[in-house]
Amino acid sequence: MIRALVACSLLTVSCSLLAGGQPGANDLRLRLSDLESLTAEFEQTVYAAEGDLLQQASGQIQAARPGRVRWQTEAPLEQLIVSDGQTLWLYDPDLEQVTIKPFEADLSKTPAVLFIGDLAALEQSYSVTWEEGGNTLFTLIPISADSLYEKVTLSFQSNIPVAMALWDSLGQKTDIRFHNVQRNPSWTPAQFIFVPPEGVDIIGDE
Repeated sequence: MIRALVACSLLTVSCSLLAGGQPGANDLRLRLSDLESLTAEFEQTVYAAEGDLLQQASGQIQAARPGRVRWQTEAPLEQLIVSDGQTLWLYDPDLEQVTIKPFEADLSKTPAVLFIGDLAALEQSYSVTWEEGGNTLFTLIPISADSLYEKVTLSFQSNIPVAMALWDSLGQKTDIRFHNVQRNPSWTPAQFIFVPPEGVDIIGDE
C-alpha cells in the first residue's frame, strides 16, 4: 500500500515562464522553462514521522510534457505507473492487478506534476522560497489547507533536478534522489501507453 500511494503521488516538471510573482517561483520556472522531456534513474526512501525507515526502492522515470509519465520501480518492490496525460495505469505484477483511472494534474495534490505539467498555477498552490548552496534548494509550502503534503523541496545542480523530498500530512517523509538525468531526450507516444497483460485483474476503467 505504501509503495502504491508514494508512486501515484510522485507522478510528475514543465513550465511556462511568467513575469512578476514570487521570486522563488520565477527562478524555478527559469530552470524548467525549456524542459520538454526527462529521463532519470532514482532511489526512493520513505521514513516514518519518528524517523524510522519504512521503505527503500529504486527504478527509472521517463516524463514528457504535458502529463506523460512512465515510473518503474524495480524488484523486490516491482511496480509500473504509466500516464499518457489523460489516463493513469498502475500495474502491480505481484498482485497481477492493474488500476486504471483518470490522470489528475492537480499541483497541490501531486507535486511531482512539477516535472510534466503546467506551472501557471504554481503561486496559487504554493509559497515558494529558495536558497543557494552546493545545490539550489527550492521549498514549496502548500497554500490550500486540503493539500496532501505539508512541504515539498526540489534540489537542482544548475538546471538539472537531482533530488525531491515530500512531507505528508502524517509526518512521513519521502526522499527521492535522481541519477543519470537527461534533459529533453527523444520519445514516442507508445512509451506512455500501457496495455494490461492478459489475465490480470483490472480495477476501474478509462
